[in-house]
Parts: sequence; C-alpha cells; structure tokens
Amino acid sequence: MFKFDRPTFLRVCVVAENCLAEAYLRHLLRECPEVHAISLKQYVRLSPLQRVKTIFIIDLCGLEVPLYECLGELRTRCSKAKFLLLGNDKSKDEIVRLLIMGVQGYIPYPGVPRTLVRAIFSVAANRLWVPHEVFQEFLREAASALRKDGNRRNAVTPREDQILELVRRRLSNREIAARLQIQVSTVKFHLSNILSKMYVRSRRELVEIPSGQVWRTLSS
Repeated sequence: MFKFDRPTFLRVCVVAENCLAEAYLRHLLRECPEVHAISLKQYVRLSPLQRVKTIFIIDLCGLEVPLYECLGELRTRCSKAKFLLLGNDKSKDEIVRLLIMGVQGYIPYPGVPRTLVRAIFSVAANRLWVPHEVFQEFLREAASALRKDGNRRNAVTPREDQILELVRRRLSNREIAARLQIQVSTVKFHLSNILSKMYVRSRRELVEIPSGQVWRTLSS
C-alpha cells in the first residue's frame, strides 16, 4: 500500500438520489475530522473559490440523469473536481470505461463501510481507487490510445448499435429500456459510451448529427 500524508481538510460532496443513502454516507464520513461532508444543495451555495478541488461521492443507484451528464455538469461548476463512484458490482471492462470518463475511483456497495474513507484520501492524493487488475487494463487502454495518436476505439457493440438507433428516433431512456427489456441504468451506461466514441457531450448533439456522419465516425 502507498503511504501519504493526510490533508487537514477535504470537502466531500455526497450526490445521492435516495435521502437515506445520503444520510448513511454522511454518517460514515462524520467520524473522520479531516473530511467535511456536504450535500449537493449545500454545495451549489458555495462560492466558486470554495468549490475548487471538491471530491464528489456519487451513488449510482437511482441516478436520474445519465452519468456523463452528471459528471459534465459538476465539472463545469468545480475546478479540479474528482469523482468516487459507489454502486453494484461491475465488470473490469465497465470500471475501465468509468476511468476513461474521468472517474478516479469505484467502490462496490459491500465495500463502502470498510473502504470509503481510505478511498477518499487516496483520490485526494491523485491515486486511482480501483482493483489492481482494473488499473492494469486501464493502462493497456491508455497505451493503445497513445499508439493510435489519441484516437479512441470507435467500434460499437451490437447493444450500442441498437441504443444509438433508438436515441436517434428520439426515444427516452425509459422507452429504450422497455423496448430492449433492459434496465434504465444499462441504457445510460451504453449511451455514455456512445457519446464518448462520437466525441459529443449531450444526447441532443447526438440526435442532431446527420445520420451519415454518425456511421462514418463510428466506422473510422
């Protein structure tokens, strides 16, 4: 394990749709005097200077907006923001995707009580909080991207292909989930991958791109 000095003050913003989950996370952090945990409502009332270097703890359960939109909005409000995500068990590839999106760490729910505080300090020290094998895979992905002059792998999966088509028909996430018989959270995850591959920030931009340009970009 790496050792590093703990900072004397860390501002941590808990982002959770469920009020009980938010209360539980803030309770876990209350026992650490170096951590000042606040809610998202409290965070938006801070001055721009106070917002700098905030660490966001994001509970993925019940997140009502796509993760890429949530991260993008928080980045616009906070200079040097860092993100630690909590959720159900994810595959190695899924966590690598999160790192590519700019997330600094991921904790499955069972590990939250035991590792949350340590993960926060690790992220604060500019270290990723993910399993070793995930970190190795992320390094391989980064090396591959560098060899391709920074171009991301644009091949879409069959599921992403389906979701892209339905998005361009202007179906909502819930409608897409019902049509494909998958969870809304799964739709959000695949959509974030599609936006990353298309180099666009929002669903609206994706819909407005001419169809021919979409497929040229994804097949290049």
